[in-house]
Amino acid sequence: MIGDKFVYFGNLFPHEPQYESGQFVGLALTPRFDRDIPHDARANLPFADDSVAGFQSQDVFEHVEREKIPAIFDDIYRCMRPGAVFRLSLPDYNSPLLRRRSVYDHQGNVLYDVAMGGALKAQMSGGIETVLPAGGDVHLWFPTYHELLALVIASDIRRCHKIAFHHHWVTPHSYVMHDFDQSVMPVSRTPPKDMRADGKPVSIVVDFIK
Repeated sequence: MIGDKFVYFGNLFPHEPQYESGQFVGLALTPRFDRDIPHDARANLPFADDSVAGFQSQDVFEHVEREKIPAIFDDIYRCMRPGAVFRLSLPDYNSPLLRRRSVYDHQGNVLYDVAMGGALKAQMSGGIETVLPAGGDVHLWFPTYHELLALVIASDIRRCHKIAFHHHWVTPHSYVMHDFDQSVMPVSRTPPKDMRADGKPVSIVVDFIK
């Protein structure tokens, strides 16, 4: 169906390098551009086993319910050819940049990201309820290295020949940032393209190689 094309989760905007390269097709809930294929990320992928040359997802899966992520990873793994790469990037909620704009409960768990919308509502029982806005823009969970690692371990994607974490915060006070090849799958929210954190990581970036 897609030959040697790479698959990009989300709308493939014409200004993006992935579009300009001609090597990608987009999977989008609401197709907008000529290389978008209609697809809900929570549904099974429309590709045969071992058929896709590579996948990339930038800032998409935080908009999907956390409990559904392992099954999505399972299906990506199913579709990857031997040697294929799945490059995943997610906002890193151990980054001081994202921590500053988040609201927490008394145990230190993120309730919502202020920049993405949300509010607290008092319950009749005396508790507090998090109210998130409707629509696809809100973050439904708040990735950290250890949160993502748990989801990887719960999925077939853990069986990849190699898993390489390039950027991530280990704790809110220490981070890993390795150089990696961005010639085919560039990641927009990494330094020096994104300097909101003074050159420190703002994203978790990881490659899964089958």
